[in-house]
Amino acid sequence: MKNICVDACFLIALYESSDGHHQAARELFEQLFDQSLHRMIVPWPILYETVSTRLVRRRASVQLLHQDWVTLQRQKRLVPLFDRKLRQRALEEVFGELERGTNYRDLSLVDRVVRLMLQNPKLRLNAFITFNRGDFEDVCRQQRIQLVDAPLKE
Repeated sequence: MKNICVDACFLIALYESSDGHHQAARELFEQLFDQSLHRMIVPWPILYETVSTRLVRRRASVQLLHQDWVTLQRQKRLVPLFDRKLRQRALEEVFGELERGTNYRDLSLVDRVVRLMLQNPKLRLNAFITFNRGDFEDVCRQQRIQLVDAPLKE
């Protein structure tokens, strides 16, 4: 069983049939969570981004999310990650980069919090699913976390 962290772009694509990554997200979900016993690790900031105004306007999308959420919870394969200890540090990174004037990265606060989570070896993350490879590739490489952005070849 692997601990697989997910990004909002994956979850949004999974529940939005009009998203360009919808099919890839469906295949990944089936492969990694329906057909195996991996745990889905979901940072709370990712939930905030996923369960947005856009998503909740489509009741069917929310129902699909709820169905998967309940199933994974019942199987004890859903782990929400709290961000309380990382919020301030992530915000300080943004402002610190501005003050130094060098190496400024245009990453959202959510992405910065998730990057800090990915850097935490205590979480024992094996993989990270995202369709925004460039925002996380360096930290995943450093931490030896498999970066997944397409269905895995068998």
